[in-house]
Amino acid sequence: MSNLKKQEYIESFFTENILNILESQKLQNITVFKGNIESSHQKVIIGTSTSNTQMNGIVKKINEFIFEKSNLNIEGQNSSWLLIEVKEILIHIFMQESRDFYMIEDLYFDCELIYQQG
Repeated sequence: MSNLKKQEYIESFFTENILNILESQKLQNITVFKGNIESSHQKVIIGTSTSNTQMNGIVKKINEFIFEKSNLNIEGQNSSWLLIEVKEILIHIFMQESRDFYMIEDLYFDCELIYQQG
């Protein structure tokens, strides 16, 4: 396997595991975009949470999955918009009212939509 294909496989496997965590924690309306040339992230995931408890559960599960804790950056805990940066993935988790207000998907209008649930 070439280094490029190996890297793509690792990124795909990692993204799939993060999505599995989000879905197992019952995150709603999940959308995944492939980053564009200007983006510093390979993937952008946006989802809707029903509570801060659910958001904290997601952070805990991602922490358990990540071996290198230094690669996890979290902003906005206990608020209506949680931002998690982990390796090449940027995850936005909103409460419904905040997601409707900020319409963050509009920022990624030029990015390829690669997954949508809900």
